[in-house]
Amino acid sequence: MKQFDFKVQSPVGIHARPAVLLVEKARTYQSKIILEKGTQRANAKNMISLLTLRARQHEIVTFMIEGPDEDRAAEELKEFCIHNL
Repeated sequence: MKQFDFKVQSPVGIHARPAVLLVEKARTYQSKIILEKGTQRANAKNMISLLTLRARQHEIVTFMIEGPDEDRAAEELKEFCIHNL
C-alpha cells in the first residue's frame, strides 16, 4: 500500500469541479484509492463519496492506494493534486 498526505490548495476545496477531475483521474487506475480526512473516508472513484469529505482549503487529506498499479497511481496522483487541488 502507498500513502501520502496532501494539503488542499484550491480556494473551493475538493468541491464539484476539482472532485470531478479527481474521480476521473482515480478511475484510470486499477488500484483501490481511498481519501481520508480525520475519521472520514471516501472512495476517490465515487463522486458522492468524495464530496462527503467536505475537504476545504488548507485541510490535509491522506491518499491510501492499494493494488497492482499503486506505485504509478501514487506518483501520478501526487502530481495531479499539485495542479488541480
